[in-house]
Formats: sequence, C-alpha cells, structure tokens
Amino acid sequence: MAGTLPSVLQTLLGDSHYFTPQRSSVCHHHHHHQHDIASIESMESWAQFRLMKQLLCVRHPRQPLSPSLLQGIDQVLLEERANRLLIDAASIPALPTPSSSTPSELFPATLHLWQGDITTLDGVTAITNPANEQMLGCFQPAHRCLDNVIHTRAGPRLREECFQQMAQGQRILPVGQARATKGYCLPAPYVIHTVGPQLDAEQPVPTTHQRQQLQQCYEAVLDVAEALPASDPQGKTIALCGISTGLFAFPVEEAASIAVRSVLDWLRRRQHTSITKIIFNTFTDTDTAIYQQTLKELHYPAPPLVPPPQARGSSLDQAKAWLAAADTIIISCGAGISAATGLDYTSTTLFDRHFPSFKQYQLRRLYDTFGRTNRDWPSESVRWGFYFSHLAMVRRWPRSSLYTSLLEWLASRFSPDRVHVRTSNADGLFVAHGLPEAQLSTPQGQYAFLQCLENCRPDAVFPSAPYLDAVLPHLDPHTQAVTAQDKIPTCPFCGGAMSICVRAGNLFNERPFAPGETRWHQFREAFLMDLTRNVVILELGVGLSTPGVLRWDNEELVEQGDGRVRLVRAGLGDAVQVPGELAAAQLAISIEGNLRDVVRAIVDP
Repeated sequence: MAGTLPSVLQTLLGDSHYFTPQRSSVCHHHHHHQHDIASIESMESWAQFRLMKQLLCVRHPRQPLSPSLLQGIDQVLLEERANRLLIDAASIPALPTPSSSTPSELFPATLHLWQGDITTLDGVTAITNPANEQMLGCFQPAHRCLDNVIHTRAGPRLREECFQQMAQGQRILPVGQARATKGYCLPAPYVIHTVGPQLDAEQPVPTTHQRQQLQQCYEAVLDVAEALPASDPQGKTIALCGISTGLFAFPVEEAASIAVRSVLDWLRRRQHTSITKIIFNTFTDTDTAIYQQTLKELHYPAPPLVPPPQARGSSLDQAKAWLAAADTIIISCGAGISAATGLDYTSTTLFDRHFPSFKQYQLRRLYDTFGRTNRDWPSESVRWGFYFSHLAMVRRWPRSSLYTSLLEWLASRFSPDRVHVRTSNADGLFVAHGLPEAQLSTPQGQYAFLQCLENCRPDAVFPSAPYLDAVLPHLDPHTQAVTAQDKIPTCPFCGGAMSICVRAGNLFNERPFAPGETRWHQFREAFLMDLTRNVVILELGVGLSTPGVLRWDNEELVEQGDGRVRLVRAGLGDAVQVPGELAAAQLAISIEGNLRDVVRAIVDP
C-alpha cells in the first residue's frame, strides 16, 4: 500500500469531478492541485488513507475513473481489508428451533442474530444496504451511516455500478423495492440495496403505510437474494441490517418486530428457497436486546452459551506468528481498550446513564470534561460531585473477559520479567483485574490519587479511596452534587483546591508514577541492549488524542530495534494504520476490529 496510495491520491487530487448535495460545504477553487507527490508521501499512512476515502466519498460517478486508477484503489482497499478482522458467518450460532413448531412450521432457513459491523462478515452471499433513493451512497465523508460505510469499503466501483443501473432505467429506487450489485472490495460478493420509509422529523409513530413499506423492504431483499447465484453448495447466507432505524427514525422496537415477522412470513411461502441462513445484524447493545426480546416473543430463545463467532484475517495470522516467536512483550493501551469494555469516554449513552445531572452544564460525554479547570465549574460542590460520581462508577465497573483473558494469556506465555504494560488510561482497570504493579506504568496518572492544584509540596498527593468512601453518603441522588462542604477535598498542607491526579498541563504531579516510569525505562533499555531478545509491542486502542505518550514512542522503538522489535497495532478506524515504511519492512501491521474480538482471537490457541 505504501507505494500505491500516494500515486492514487495524487491522481484523485488532480481530478475536478467532485459533487455533494450541500455544495456550500465544498470548496471548488481546486486548492488540491497544490499537492505534489512529495507532500503526499510526507503524510502519515492513516492521513493518506482518510484523505483517499474523503475524496472518493464526495466524487460523483458521472465521470468514470480510469481502469488503472480503479485498479490502484482496489489494491489499497483489498490490502486494507486484509488488515481487518473478518467474522466467519458460518460460525455464528443459529437460534434454536421453537419447541412448539409443527412439521409444517419448520422453516427452510435457520435464523441467526449477530451484533457487529456487517461489512466484516465473511462467507455470506449478500449484505443489506439501507440506501438512499438515488442508490449512490452518502456524500458526507464524516457521516457514520451504514450506507457510507458500505460504499467506502466496497470502493468506487460500487457507486459507478449503482449510477449505471439508475441511468439505464428509473432514476430513483422507490421505497420498498430492492436491487443487487456486486460487493467489489467487500468480503460479501453482493450488496442488496433497499430504501426504507423515513419518518418526519416530529413524527412519533409510523403510519400503517410506512409499516407496510418496511415489510416490503425485507420481502424485496429476500426476493432479490433468491435470484442471486449461490457460491456455496450448502445454500445462501443473507445478512439483514435494521432498515429505516437510526436517521430514518423508525422506532427500533417496531422495526425489529416487522423485520422478524416479515422474514418468517416470507419463509412460510418459500419452502424451497435457496436461502439457508438469515442473519439479523445489529450494531448496538440496545438494538441487540430489542431483537432478542422480539425473537423470544416469537418463541426463538437466545442460543445456548457457545464459543463466539470465529474471527480471521491475514494481519491476525501474522500477528499470532510474531507473538508465538516473541520472548518479550509490551502491552501498550489507550482509551480504546476501556471503550471495548463499555467504559467509552465518547459515549452519550454512558453519560446519560451515570451523569444525568451534569448535562445542564453542556456536557454530553466524559471527553467533554477534559481540559476543564476548577473555574469552569459553577461550584466546588458540583465539580467534586462529578469527580466522585466518576470515581464511584469506575470502582463499580464490572470485571471484563477482555482484561482477564489477556492477563491470563500473558501469565501463561511470558515470564514476569519479560512483560510490561504501559497505558495512558487512568482508570486502574489493569490493576483491578490482577496485573502486578511491577509490570505497569501509567504516564498519564491514575484516578487512585488526588493532588494539590498548586503543587505546594512534592508530596501533596493523596490516595483518593478514603476521600471517596467519606463522600459517598453525601452525594445528592438528584443533583449528584456534594452536600457536605467538609467532604470536599482540600490540600492538607496549604488548604488549597485539589483535583484528580492526571496529566493536565503543568499542574500534574508525577511523583506517584515515578516508580512506574523507572520500571519502564529499565525494561526498555534491557531489551534494546539485549540483542537476543525478540520483542512484540501489542498496541491496543491507542488513538491520535495524545500520540506522543504511546504511539510515536512505539514506532521509535521499532525503528531502534534492529529488526528485533515489531509492532501490532489494533483498534478501530483510520488511526489503526501503521507507517508505510514499517509495514513494507515487515516490522509493523495493523488489525482493524473490535478489541474484544481481536484479543479473543490472539489469546485463543
């Protein structure tokens, strides 16, 4: 990809055939002509890849791309797919057949429920795309709709085929109808596009006609799937997304019921269908719970506890080979690993659940509180109400199989002196799951300590647990503010304000974490000096918020390691890309996927 991507970008940046429905948001003065191959190659790999996707997203297909450019884009996208964790659809367990079923009610296809990214399903005949009526995908690069994700990962050939189909016949795809295209760079060979009903902005309940239209969508998708060729002699597997939910505002409870009932009714009428597996695909925990309840009401209980679906991928195989040969390991973790356990600082749902009283201060996510000083809060009672609510939530956070399986694998695979965990997370979850302090460093601080904001003395740092225990009975259940002024922490030495001891400008007191930094530097020097060591840095969920803390340091260690240090970078999004020169030298690889699946795949024998 290192050699192909810059040339692809240079060609795209010289092209003027760009379009978006909101023209005011796009500059048409062609400043992109100022880019040359040198400036493009100076960009990091993740930035190059993101730019390519943005350019393709806003480009209208009325002017086809050249065959050579399409070939180059395909190469980039297929290499990117090789770095993605793919889910084997055949390993997704089937829902048990209802015990009440009579022979006449036995359906020709098994039903499956799976939560995840539909574009990662491997071994399916087709996935469903909730398309717009023009069938051209989304023209907003930052938009997170499924239509955008599917077109982005399939590549521009998908948009061009959609454009050609619509140009040859009707100009729009009516609501309730469906059409199939190839999948191109997706694992699925086909995509079935359908347009669902869209509720008005202030419409609380769908109309009878809209319900009928949604039913027609699922029937039309299955009708189109029936006509597709089968690549598997065992039959076809079709993945159905939640059509019309999300931005189209169809209530998920009703949409799930219509989806399941429509599929069952269709199967009753098609006893000789070539479709043998139907996967209901969800993306959020909430939607999954709704589908589980809907299926339960129709006598389809959840499947028994079974091994989770199998994940596979070329980068995963390479990572496992590197780890099998390693004698020393660094686990380098950012916010992504906590997010994979549900402690997601970008989640509005988490904030609504645990911090409802603080939304009145224009806070919607935990990340919104970063960088706030004590003067940005209306009072010390409110400020400490938030901090102590936060500390209490982290203390109660349930144990996670992600952490336990990772730590058990480390203990069984490496000697203790050959393991170091370095994390920018202050939540203490590694220690809570049993990691010895001797193997840990936390350069960004820990919630386990409070500090004097004036740094009046080097030792003005105090364990937070006693303060939390004392204040919990004095947190107002409605306002979440501290009700007892004498429970608000002040520095025992100078009487000044205090805060959680995490890095925030030059106020950070690093003293409690100095032993960890010493351990880290000793560990680092030991493997750099010992030319017999084979080292792997397993980087989990490290993004671009503070790249100087972990990310750049990891890359420098690879460069300094004389071919003995390799980097496995895992997580979600463009930030998972590794530098092109390190990838070309086979010293670094990326695995894009949910960290629960990534860690499970790595630690499983």
